[in-house]
Amino acid sequence: MSEGTLATRMRTWMLYGAYGTTGRLIVDEALRRGHRPILSGRDAAKLQQLQQSTGLETAHVRLERASELRAAISHMRCVVLAAGPFEVTGPIMRAACLEARCSYLDINAAVDDFHQALACDAGARAAGVAVIPGVGYGVVFGECLAAQTARRLRDTTSLRLSLATETEGRSRAATLTVASALVRGGLEVQNGEMRNRPIAFSSWLAPNSQPSARRFAAMPMAELVAAHRSSGVPNIVAGIPMSLAAAVFVRATGPWMGKVLARTAARRSGQAGASPAPAAIAAMRSRIWAEARNDEGKTAAAMLETGEGYRAAAAATIRAVESLLQTPRIGALTPVQAFGADFALGVPGTHIQEL
Repeated sequence: MSEGTLATRMRTWMLYGAYGTTGRLIVDEALRRGHRPILSGRDAAKLQQLQQSTGLETAHVRLERASELRAAISHMRCVVLAAGPFEVTGPIMRAACLEARCSYLDINAAVDDFHQALACDAGARAAGVAVIPGVGYGVVFGECLAAQTARRLRDTTSLRLSLATETEGRSRAATLTVASALVRGGLEVQNGEMRNRPIAFSSWLAPNSQPSARRFAAMPMAELVAAHRSSGVPNIVAGIPMSLAAAVFVRATGPWMGKVLARTAARRSGQAGASPAPAAIAAMRSRIWAEARNDEGKTAAAMLETGEGYRAAAAATIRAVESLLQTPRIGALTPVQAFGADFALGVPGTHIQEL
């Protein structure tokens, strides 16, 4: 095999779940930046449609067929998992990647599977590969902002993240993630340890979120795990937009709501409703606020702004793939640990404002 052919093969990567809401946007971004990934998933008909529209090679693989999965990824440099629910798909794909000595990335924001992915550090190091969960929107941007804000203070002891993501609809996988969060209950980092709490147990206003102040309520999010892992801040809470009345209602009905939402999501596929006009999508702005505090009472705050959530996730994912292929990492790492606290700023239209 010639050096050129070998280099081409070694640059190969696979996108599993390529026809999902975010997966399709990752394909578009990959093509725009000159990539030719292998597109994979369990739905042969949807893969064939993608192959016809993109000209990319496809691989019809079912995750439950372990030998087929290992064979499909055996010559890949890395696999990006974009097919949820990640608590089901993540463990299977990670196990196959470790056995095939292939690096693993995903776009997951579900806290429990994110934590499980980071627990693969010993296996990843033994295989000489990387396991990097959460390279999509929330974790990448939230963790980067958390790291930058915390380092502005000496001895930061608490951190609060407020995430307001604007998206074109909501994907089925995202709906299932929210449903799972409602069922599992709340979570925070307290005194350096993960603590289970009631869902929406805390409510607050984001700093400088005028003209209309936005209220947030605590949710169990992978950003908690990532920010604690990379920054070491001992007390962290993260939340999403929610009125005070809604927070009270969610605390009372969260598990029931989660089960209903999960059943609803399971009965549909793809994205519901008509797509907004391109100009409306381009005008969407997703924002994250971070507030840091130390025991001396000193504070630091900042806001990160980027574009529509799914497209920002796709752009971040491709840049993570590019960075990993250029400079291989080893071990189970958060996005900041793998790519640095400034990584999110490489996504076009993203900036951080200190408050």
